[in-house]
Amino acid sequence: MYCNVYTIRYAHMMSYHETYHASYVYDSFCTAHRYQYNSSEPKLRGATSSSAYLATDSQVIEQTDMDRLADDFCGAAVAISDAFWENGGQHHTKENAYPQEACDAAYEVALGALNGAYNYPEPVLFKPTLTTAPYTFRPTKAGALSYFIGTDCLLKSGTEDEQFPPGNDGTDFREYGFGLANYGPRYSGFSGCVWVGDSYVTGEAVGVAQGQIFFERNEGTTTVVDKTFSFGYQDGDVVITGHHSSQVVDDVNSNQYVFGDKDEEEESM
Repeated sequence: MYCNVYTIRYAHMMSYHETYHASYVYDSFCTAHRYQYNSSEPKLRGATSSSAYLATDSQVIEQTDMDRLADDFCGAAVAISDAFWENGGQHHTKENAYPQEACDAAYEVALGALNGAYNYPEPVLFKPTLTTAPYTFRPTKAGALSYFIGTDCLLKSGTEDEQFPPGNDGTDFREYGFGLANYGPRYSGFSGCVWVGDSYVTGEAVGVAQGQIFFERNEGTTTVVDKTFSFGYQDGDVVITGHHSSQVVDDVNSNQYVFGDKDEEEESM
């Protein structure tokens, strides 16, 4: 049975340095339980060239490891948004929407999150929810930085080697920063984020998790996306090796014809 979250509560933090708190309750179709997490701002951990796919010792990656890193992603999304808006960032339509201080703050949080939780500098199989061809797949840290803080902030705060695509000056390619949450008709930053895991594969040195993430926005809307994460080891720590995101599929938004659906069969006659 497909499980829906019918209650999501957030205690919004005062600054991006503080701890996040979130809880959710499954509806009556699911086993009733309550899940809570506390996720501090991701710590910067210097990545090395060791492969996350070849652990030096056989250690099983458990569901708790995967949930922790998915929670860290959630925390980072809100932290990037807060860093941007609390330092003068504005909606992209405003004059001086990307001040240097706001971009620098968002960049530092994003860089720390990516270095701390992902398998960089080795490739990470990252496929964001919405991208532009030919940049659908983003295996490099530069591609992930561009997606999270956008071209404008990356040009202002990133190094020359971090520009995406390589050598980009914003003339031929320019994208909004998902983590800034300052685009769309009225987006004004994230106020909360919750990971709801659905299925897991655990094993020695590898793990995979599928589920949904709920992004709560300051203007009062909620965005839901489907997520698949893969995990491995790097220097003895569990890290994210793959991150696939797609638009949610539900009873309304579906592109798969289900044989035997009575209404569909009658319409086809």
